[in-house]
Amino acid sequence: MKKIKILSFLLAILSVSCSVSSIEDFVVGENFMKDQTGIAMLDTFTLNASTVMFDSIITNSPSRLLIGSNYNRFTGYKSSNAFMEMKFDDDIDYTDFVFDSLCLVMYYDTHYFGDTTVAQTFTVHQLQEEMELNDDNYLYSTSSFAYNNTPLGSITLKPRPTTHKKTNKINIRLDDKLGQRFADMIMNSKRRDTITSQSKFKKFFNGIIIKTQPNIAGATFGIRTSDSGSTDDGTKAEDIETKPEFRLYYHLRPNPDNLKDLYYKFSFYSDGIYFNQISGNNTGSLIEGIEQSDNEKSSTLTENTLIVQSGVQIFSKFKIPYIENLLMLGENTAYIGATLTLYPVKGTYNTVDDLPDSLYVYSANRKNKLSGQITIPGTSDGVYARLTTSSDIEKTVSYIMDVSTFIDNELKSDIQTNLSLMIGYGSTKAKQSADHVMLGAPGSGRYSPKLNVYYYHN
Repeated sequence: MKKIKILSFLLAILSVSCSVSSIEDFVVGENFMKDQTGIAMLDTFTLNASTVMFDSIITNSPSRLLIGSNYNRFTGYKSSNAFMEMKFDDDIDYTDFVFDSLCLVMYYDTHYFGDTTVAQTFTVHQLQEEMELNDDNYLYSTSSFAYNNTPLGSITLKPRPTTHKKTNKINIRLDDKLGQRFADMIMNSKRRDTITSQSKFKKFFNGIIIKTQPNIAGATFGIRTSDSGSTDDGTKAEDIETKPEFRLYYHLRPNPDNLKDLYYKFSFYSDGIYFNQISGNNTGSLIEGIEQSDNEKSSTLTENTLIVQSGVQIFSKFKIPYIENLLMLGENTAYIGATLTLYPVKGTYNTVDDLPDSLYVYSANRKNKLSGQITIPGTSDGVYARLTTSSDIEKTVSYIMDVSTFIDNELKSDIQTNLSLMIGYGSTKAKQSADHVMLGAPGSGRYSPKLNVYYYHN
């Protein structure tokens, strides 16, 4: 029979604030009680930590397309290819013209992760089959569709995702034969509906893949999937950063009005199927061979370091093997709450701004299947690990999270649950980035995680 009591009314009071520091503020702050006799804190619990890699994640319909390749010594290389459909997205003003060129134009969306000074090569390939969603209506980071190995075009570049200039776009010259076929269909009234009808065009032209050169220690970066403005709201056409589009350039002959820079537009089809195909190569990294150990590796085998990563999604896992020892503190002891603090390892990020503001905190079963985001006591609000920078001399950087409910449920359970805490990126971030944060694991000295458990006794 359990001897420790759970102070449910105290936990309910804690739910008034969603701040990750609410527990600490409550038990040590002036607003608790003038006489804090009986409030104690334990921070000597054993933590077992490991890295857990997921086989695949849902990546269709992201808010950004992700291309490029980056590297870290913990997990190795991550590379992303982008699959998409296109549609004719223009009015046909002229049907008698001379084809000049066909180009794919894309704009950066400012997101990147990695080294942008490294040049990378990208190729554009035509798909050889129509894309379809799986039976569950999703596509995954491991999904794939057949494409022509001969590229329509290619480019080698050093990405410039943070340069806010309307000329800062990626322009890839595509195959003239394809461009001429498009032009002939526009000019031929009997074949024009193959271009103007999306259902027919999709069968004629299944879409494209923007393929990244793998295993490059460069940067992954985002491509816009929506226009930055519209001429309808007064924005000048030349100032609009667009979603990906084919531009079929042409000229008129004769051209009595001396018209220039004429093109027909085939746009990224935002109502169609598109997804990021994200893969990794962990050869030579700290997690090499993780696939042979059920996609999990103890932090004792990764230099007492942990990682959370998006794209090729990886979580940091924590188990508290002796939490039941709280039950032996005596009959007049009551559990109040708990916080877990994790520390990003200095030298693995450039500035604090490079770190995400928050990470998700999940509960998982013994097979590492996520059972849901843990919640703040007394509420249905999810718990996040919030990035915090202290005001001390060294400006300690940490992620602090309220794990009161998780431990409360563990203490109340009459059986051993084998549940664990999982820290990582949420699904939205995970499917459109390949970022990471490296954290200290138990035994890493100043970066070792801290579990603070607060309880009342008299």
